[in-house]
Amino acid sequence: MNLSRTSNALKWILVTLFIGWLFYIAGIYFATQKPVSPADIPLIAESIRQPVAFSAASLGRTALDGLAALWLWAIALGIGGWLWQWLSPKDTSPAERLIFGAGLGIGALGLLTFGLGLAGWLTRPVIFGTLGVLSLAAIPQLRFTFHVSRFKRYTARIPLPAKMFLASILFLALTIALLPPTDWDGLFYHLTAPKLYLTAARIAPGVDIPHFSFPQLLEMVFALAMAIRGDVTAKLMHFGFVFLLGGLTWHTARKFLRVKNSWLAVLFLFSMPMVLTLAGWAYNDLALAFFELAALYFLVDSFQSSGSGMRGLVLAGIFAGLAMGLKYTSAVAVGTVGLLLMWLLWRKRISWRDGVRAVAAFALPALVVALPWYIKNWIFTGNPVYPFVFGGVFWDNFRAAAYSGAGTGIGGDWAALASLPVQLTLGVHDANFTDGRTGLLFLAFLPLVLAYGVFRYRKHVQPPALSILLIFALAQFAFWTLGVVWSAGLWQSRLLLPMFVALAPVLAWLVDDVAHLDHPQFSLRRFLLLFIAFALTLGVVDQLFTNTIDNRAGWVYYRPDRYIGGAESRSDYLSRRTGAHFRALSRINAELPADAVVQFLWEPRTYFCNLDCRPDSILDTYGHWQYLYGKDAAAINTALRADGVTHVLVFSAGLDFLLNDPSVLPENRPDVTVLHQLENEFWDELFSVDGAYEIYRVN
Repeated sequence: MNLSRTSNALKWILVTLFIGWLFYIAGIYFATQKPVSPADIPLIAESIRQPVAFSAASLGRTALDGLAALWLWAIALGIGGWLWQWLSPKDTSPAERLIFGAGLGIGALGLLTFGLGLAGWLTRPVIFGTLGVLSLAAIPQLRFTFHVSRFKRYTARIPLPAKMFLASILFLALTIALLPPTDWDGLFYHLTAPKLYLTAARIAPGVDIPHFSFPQLLEMVFALAMAIRGDVTAKLMHFGFVFLLGGLTWHTARKFLRVKNSWLAVLFLFSMPMVLTLAGWAYNDLALAFFELAALYFLVDSFQSSGSGMRGLVLAGIFAGLAMGLKYTSAVAVGTVGLLLMWLLWRKRISWRDGVRAVAAFALPALVVALPWYIKNWIFTGNPVYPFVFGGVFWDNFRAAAYSGAGTGIGGDWAALASLPVQLTLGVHDANFTDGRTGLLFLAFLPLVLAYGVFRYRKHVQPPALSILLIFALAQFAFWTLGVVWSAGLWQSRLLLPMFVALAPVLAWLVDDVAHLDHPQFSLRRFLLLFIAFALTLGVVDQLFTNTIDNRAGWVYYRPDRYIGGAESRSDYLSRRTGAHFRALSRINAELPADAVVQFLWEPRTYFCNLDCRPDSILDTYGHWQYLYGKDAAAINTALRADGVTHVLVFSAGLDFLLNDPSVLPENRPDVTVLHQLENEFWDELFSVDGAYEIYRVN
């Protein structure tokens, strides 16, 4: 038997199967997530027919929003430049200084603002004075940074089609970032917390909103932006992380994987609709992914043959600490980086003494940078990771069970577990489909990832960093899977963004390496590049038109030109995008007395309320009343009055969702009998908005 001929035949059978997989995945993906459906065409045509008008006042307003954000980013870059000069390893590139210096600067600004808030100095005079001093300190570093940077050196390598794609999607994302906020978590807590802190001029305990106890590094930066300009500027601070993530991805592919055209890794990153969606929102996911991957970047760099050594580990620790200042879920990434560090030390046979020094170089900076948030929680609530694990003030067993949603996940369904990558990509089960769309390419290239990562195909040519990136990605996916098994509420593809960022350079390397399979009559690499171009082209169409579950997430539904140009006022835009929500809160602001205290039911978003509005943070308020007082409507009403509540807002659409959502266990569905008794006997209805919100006065 001719083994060479048999091996060659098997190789081409596998290549043929892989190509068949690409077509199959593309088919089911675009059948599920249609960039444009026939039902969208009348809405798109109506949107396009609307006239476009531009006024100098509106354009000036938008320009000021952008300039305020640029000012903060410039301060961050300047302050970060000083930190980078002090901490950076030798022989780093100007681009690394720009990318990681800006990240360090944002971290420093967030921690500084946090300190001002705890001291009760979160006033606009103090903030402007502080930023003025920081601006002067930043100028020398800014001049040096831009003097040594050579942007053309990097952008000249981008092929023209890639430039057109990147310019298109970044423009679409930027124009959405320039709009007033309508994103759910932004209106719930990412923007609401900074708004309340600025109103009170301090950060203080006693607020029964568990999300305000989450680490709030980026919310502190949002507070700066809102103090000097407004919420649009805050959104632009999150948008800026698009460029830091892109630069980090490019450098990872170039420096550690030696990818010839590292811009391909950036294209993989931006092929995900979720990245551009999140860039236009006041969330913190892009910042989290950046800080986590920056920690991994410097871990790898410290073990390169001519790497950064201990300085790299210190930087890895600092970025890990900054990640821990954003979300509790960062513990997965930080723990993975720590374990990878110990694994690398063991593989290199480092002495125990040097190993202890290396672990300390990583762990101590991480703890120092992260601890302020956890110490604050401990002092404010009695629990450093409030409300998890140890409970604390305002927390009990009922609320813990309501938040965890234990038992609502997929459990031990092996078929569902095996199909997770496909279901993840199609988004058919995602709790927040709009902000979790992963795009086509990562699932399409999964067979290559498995071949190289699991079956160690061509392991002799793989750079060492490839395994580290794959291990990091696998750890993210494993912990996400455990969450999905446990609770339906954790089925959020957005939580896997760090995994996808780690995989983007890997996929770029894989596309380069498959060139060894090229045949004179067929180039697999060229075919893959054409497939990528096809996916990216439809990705732009997706960003323009996609109407995801009637959420109208595409650009033509936002119509940012109308607000930016002045054809649509802020209130008109918010009314169009959020519907009854903004109109209900506007009526509360206008018609209720200034000293009103409004308890929301089944509605966590209070950002647009200018009174004392208390959110239903985890949609458990009504259930908690029954847990405490049974079905005694009079006792519930008495407790409300004792707590100072004067009015109640009922989000009936939110209630209907819980009553009909199959993922909610029957025992957790609200019993509305007592609610109807409260509405009929103890409360007076003042007004209703679009049949979605009812506002009552408590008697």
